[in-house]
Amino acid sequence: MGRVSRITPALLTGHRTVDETFLIVVTFLIMLVGVAGVILPVLPDVWLIWLAALGYGILQQPLFDGWIGAMAMFLLTVLAVVGVAADWVMSHAGAAQGGASWQAILASIALGAAGLVFPPLGPLVGAVLGLFLVEYLQHERDARKAWQAVRGYAAGCGLSVVTRLGIAAAMIVVWGVWVWVARP
Repeated sequence: MGRVSRITPALLTGHRTVDETFLIVVTFLIMLVGVAGVILPVLPDVWLIWLAALGYGILQQPLFDGWIGAMAMFLLTVLAVVGVAADWVMSHAGAAQGGASWQAILASIALGAAGLVFPPLGPLVGAVLGLFLVEYLQHERDARKAWQAVRGYAAGCGLSVVTRLGIAAAMIVVWGVWVWVARP
């Protein structure tokens, strides 16, 4: 067993077993899929990072490495909630900046939620469609004004992606500190 620990990177292992090192590597790879999900709407994003950390914590002895893991999971939960809120708030704030009415934003939220039934692109299509249709009808069938609101929504989505990338990176750092501090 000592020979294996000399082969694996010391930064990750210290005196860890092969199973512990494998768990760390798999958790990290799942988290990277979560980072990709921030950019690609077909993949889960910050919640996948959170779930990977939760799975890691559940498999630790003692559970969550004691108070260290509990504090890390608390921080990860706060960051995940902020990431989801940033997505909704920034995209719809961008729509408002683009001239969308509150009715159009409400329709965007409602149809985006209804689109959850048709993953992975259903929520995005539903949100854009709801926004466009209400603006189109409110502006006497003026597609140009309706598209202006949709462009604002797209700009807000872009800002949301940048913000959530930062949040995803912060989540991985928090988890990395947890792994480092709790090492044997």
